[in-house]
Amino acid sequence: MSLNNVGKYALMLVLFCGASGLSGMAQADDGDCEMMSAVKQVDYGRYRKEDMRQTSAEHIGKVYNGYASVTREVQVSVLCPDVRKMRISVDGTARQNMAYRFTDNGAMKIEFKDGRVDGSPVQLAAVDIGAVAVQGGASQVTLKPEKALAAVNGTEVAGEQFTATMMITTYLSDKAFNVTNTTDFNETLTLNVDTLPAR
Repeated sequence: MSLNNVGKYALMLVLFCGASGLSGMAQADDGDCEMMSAVKQVDYGRYRKEDMRQTSAEHIGKVYNGYASVTREVQVSVLCPDVRKMRISVDGTARQNMAYRFTDNGAMKIEFKDGRVDGSPVQLAAVDIGAVAVQGGASQVTLKPEKALAAVNGTEVAGEQFTATMMITTYLSDKAFNVTNTTDFNETLTLNVDTLPAR
């Protein structure tokens, strides 16, 4: 085995719903909405350089080369007892507010798609946490740190249930594969929900 393939990482990504870290459910700010995710732990197993997709990204004029994992998908859902605007955010260690940290030599990209409110398809928008107005909308969005996911259809949509598919892609730099031992990592993301009045 060549030296550049010896470094292997295993990632167990733990998803918590709500800042309190309760498994599977969390209370929104007003105390009576529930957030659920279909999966609590995403196990990526061992990373091998030859099994990953080579990629590059430019940030502030510098090009970074690395390797991307297969994207994992997790269904998330917020259920409220009455009609409200619901926003989902993700807490995790940030990398320059552009992505979430994955080890010292990598990052995680979080995206959402397939948004639905009360069973009807909606567009999705990434908005600043605490923002009043929501603009834009797309079928799929990247959720960076300090942003929240909102459902839109021209304007922000209110309902009793908001569901979406969260997609997680991990990236490792070339540097990550220059070590000679096998390393296990756990990274934790916490899913939060904030609600606003329907009107």
